[in-house]
Amino acid sequence: MERPAESATDPAEPRAAAAGSEVPRLGDLGRETTAARFAFIDGIRGIAALGITSYHIWRYEPTPQTAQDFVPGFVDALLQRTWIGVQMLLVISGFVIAYTLRNTWVSPRAVASFVFRRVVRLVPAYWATILVVILLAVACDTRTLPAPFDDTLTAVRVLTHLAFLQDIFGQTSLSAGLWTLCIEVQFYVVFVLGWGIAQRMRRSPPQDAEHSGRSVRPPGACLLLLFGTPAACSLFLWSRQDSTEPWVTHFLGMFFLGMMTWWTLDRTVPLWSFFVAVAVVVVSSAIDWRVEPAVALTTALALFAAGRMGHMHDWLNYRWLQYCGRISYSLYLIHYPVSHLVSWFGWRACGNEPTPVQATAILLAAFGLSLIASHLLYTLVEAPCNRWAARRKAK
Repeated sequence: MERPAESATDPAEPRAAAAGSEVPRLGDLGRETTAARFAFIDGIRGIAALGITSYHIWRYEPTPQTAQDFVPGFVDALLQRTWIGVQMLLVISGFVIAYTLRNTWVSPRAVASFVFRRVVRLVPAYWATILVVILLAVACDTRTLPAPFDDTLTAVRVLTHLAFLQDIFGQTSLSAGLWTLCIEVQFYVVFVLGWGIAQRMRRSPPQDAEHSGRSVRPPGACLLLLFGTPAACSLFLWSRQDSTEPWVTHFLGMFFLGMMTWWTLDRTVPLWSFFVAVAVVVVSSAIDWRVEPAVALTTALALFAAGRMGHMHDWLNYRWLQYCGRISYSLYLIHYPVSHLVSWFGWRACGNEPTPVQATAILLAAFGLSLIASHLLYTLVEAPCNRWAARRKAK
């Protein structure tokens, strides 16, 4: 999913939805001390992005059975399931956005600042990827290679993609994974509206809303009512309906788990409410077993444990994994068009009949070149935009 959110993500900013996790270290519930970043979140984000990339490369191999004849069966079974990284990113996005806006009084000025930062962090790398996909489609057409997307390229299709509206308008995706960014943007709207409404439900508004810190935070009961009720509907109803997939309502339960995790660590809501949310997800999963809520719940519990035990800053703090987390948004965006090109050229070089060993080597090359491309996209586009957004926020 993107690195659409601010701090660690930004997933998700899911992450979305895209900068480093420059947030205080959390030691105990609600106790913040000065430290560098939520390294644990960036580590999870890196794992999720690597998993999603591996899944897409493995699943969309030109001749799926070829490489599967070489790798062990358990590797195939694992790669067929690493799409669950999406659910991890949804929870992270909920956590990070709840953290990012924890001290923000929702006003026209604050909303404009938030939207500007989201746009600066998300859009340039996203639009650059769409341009790459379009150019790649043209190049594939001239070399009689299959295009990286289905259906024809139209102005409506491109414009809806640029505005994160392709799924809402029924346009097929130009690249794998872009649908999650549409959901991420919808989540930003829902969260800001809900947070602002909950703030207006306070008995007495803060006198200095722009600088009053914790005093701008809504009552926990209001947050549970405004967000918890639709989240429960999502878990038990909307997430079971295919017609809701283009809308954030389908995934709201997973975003809510991330939000609840931060609010509990921050003492915005009582501890018991977190475990009630956990129990609701368990019941939802028990009705008819689905892996998505289970993965989301596991991610939320891991974040909760790291926060309670004071390890947000050091768990998963491995240099290679932290860098993967840092470039995860770029990797999420660019891996599919790159892997598509590498895979098909590799197949052509082998006369469209590679041996299982050759097919596996081609897929490994696609994975490696996807990492290189994401490094370039991050260095040339995403990182400068993140720094610009950070300076804007500081001002």
